[in-house]
Amino acid sequence: MEHKDDGQREGYRYEELFVRFSERAEYWLLRFVAVWFVLLIASQLLLQIPGVRYYFVKVEQLEGVPYQRSSDFDSGRPG
Repeated sequence: MEHKDDGQREGYRYEELFVRFSERAEYWLLRFVAVWFVLLIASQLLLQIPGVRYYFVKVEQLEGVPYQRSSDFDSGRPG
């Protein structure tokens, strides 16, 4: 026959294991988020450099100089 104390000890043991697992999981999750945050900031800083941005952003390569008629500038009208 099981005593009431055995059930309580088993509950405490489970709680202790859960807390230990949670602390480890939290530690690794925070590291994971911190690394991704640093990579995000680094990538955004790299994209500020036109030469680097040209190779990483497809739209930069496709972008051209927009056509502007000289007569619009002479008359002062917007194009």
